[in-house]
Amino acid sequence: MCLTTPPKLNQPKNQLQLQPLPQKASLAQDASLTVEPLTGAQVNHTCRVRSSDGAQSCVVKVFLGNVKCLGPDAPIEASRCQRENDACHYFLSLTPNCCQLPYFCDAANSLVCLQDFPDHRLWGDVLLRSCDLHTGAKIADTLVALHSSSHREKLGVAEFQGLQQKFGPLPQQTAYLCDQHFNRPFLEGHRNNRPRDEDVRLKMDEVIKDDVVIKATELAKEWMAVASGDCCIHGDLHAGSILYKETDGSIKLIDTESSRIGPPAFDLALLICNYVLLYHYHQDMCHVVPAPDKTDHSQLMTDTLDLICITMSRYMEGMSRALQDKWDKHGVWRQILLMLGVEIIAWISGSQSFDSLELQPRAQLNCLNTALRIIHKQSLSLDTKGLSRLINNQH
Repeated sequence: MCLTTPPKLNQPKNQLQLQPLPQKASLAQDASLTVEPLTGAQVNHTCRVRSSDGAQSCVVKVFLGNVKCLGPDAPIEASRCQRENDACHYFLSLTPNCCQLPYFCDAANSLVCLQDFPDHRLWGDVLLRSCDLHTGAKIADTLVALHSSSHREKLGVAEFQGLQQKFGPLPQQTAYLCDQHFNRPFLEGHRNNRPRDEDVRLKMDEVIKDDVVIKATELAKEWMAVASGDCCIHGDLHAGSILYKETDGSIKLIDTESSRIGPPAFDLALLICNYVLLYHYHQDMCHVVPAPDKTDHSQLMTDTLDLICITMSRYMEGMSRALQDKWDKHGVWRQILLMLGVEIIAWISGSQSFDSLELQPRAQLNCLNTALRIIHKQSLSLDTKGLSRLINNQH
């Protein structure tokens, strides 16, 4: 998805008529531009702007003062526009080519214009049909570079304090994240979050009353509190926040608006959570004979489990090398496991959906059981072999 020719965005803004949406249809007054709304954007208005010949394009995001899909009852800082711009520039300074290049940021209109990658695919979509373990390792290495370079143990006190001022958590955004990840999925009203098979609902009734789950959720909220954090994290690193190009294996991180000083374990837990969901998706699809698209789901089960282990080991080893004895390996590993268990439950029970599992109640139940094993037995899985046994339900 790299642009061969960057769009000419140094023209006066009124020529593009870039205004806060919902007036998306009037985004391009110039007849040589076309505007294509991007689906799946639940928080912001997002579109792709193309030149008439299709050779040039960019992504335009307009940030509202509330979550788009929830309306005025879910306020959130429109200043996330500036955060996305600043985070992209900062990440690029640490790891060149790791994310989108911002072309311009219009803070007054809460709008940012970003480099487009139309020949990349979402990493999560790729993993439904294939699994490139080298790319998984590359993603882990990118996280090591971002987390270690911005870590309080790597920077001086003054430099880290400056980073805290620039990338401090946004209170409304943090409240929204905690509600979506750690509150709403664990309430008795979880049945109203979205349609669910009755067996899954009954399992969730059991899960939310589990004392160990309750404690893990409370810890996750503490770790994600506004005042906590050891480095600059992406903050929303699921498999749909990574772009992948098959021809060269390049990756790009997108949607950096949630970037903040926070616990590095959250980035890892959220990413591996998606891998666990994919593992159980492939596990369930093994029972569909023959596979509708001839995908070898049995092999992909094995590959996805390897992907989880490679990600964890590569990340932990990389951070240990970068920070040496200042890296609390066991403490962070335990944080990742507890957050991982909580995240798996939240993705099954909460309002955020993993589309491939929507019609697979057996896979959803397997995910919930895996989450319980991880949370209850996390002390037995302080290595990748232990974790893979819990996911694969091996004793």
